[in-house]
Amino acid sequence: MSRWVESVERRIDAPAAQLYALVSDPERHPEFDGSDGLVGVTEVSTSTRPLRVGDYFTMDMDLRGKYAMTSTVVEAIPNRRFAWQSRPHPSCAAWRRKFFGGRIWRYTFEPDGDATIVRESWDLSEEPGRLGMIWFGFEVRKIMGRSLDRMAAIVRSE
Repeated sequence: MSRWVESVERRIDAPAAQLYALVSDPERHPEFDGSDGLVGVTEVSTSTRPLRVGDYFTMDMDLRGKYAMTSTVVEAIPNRRFAWQSRPHPSCAAWRRKFFGGRIWRYTFEPDGDATIVRESWDLSEEPGRLGMIWFGFEVRKIMGRSLDRMAAIVRSE
């Protein structure tokens, strides 16, 4: 992995298809968001699920202030990998659009018997403000760990 990528993984007792369906539906992201900062989806480019490469969605956020992020799906390999690249919504302040955006959130799914190894990654390699975000890496690993724990609880209850 690159110095710009943080990752966390868990073995979750569910098939990859069930986990992929959860992650590839942005309207479900607030259910498993470990940051507790996703307020909700305000726009999705298509009603088709799962989303495909090029589709996008906008989330209202409340992390150290309210703002919106628009994410474009950049990887979509059913039951194996799903990723989106986030950038500040055009309604955000100009300074936020200049210095932030480009990070990629990626989920990979590796079947492991009746379970799946799920890896969540936070990739800053295309983030203009990545040097200023390095300090946030430890916190992001904790947030991703909570997200994976919540995903496990969701699929257990379904």
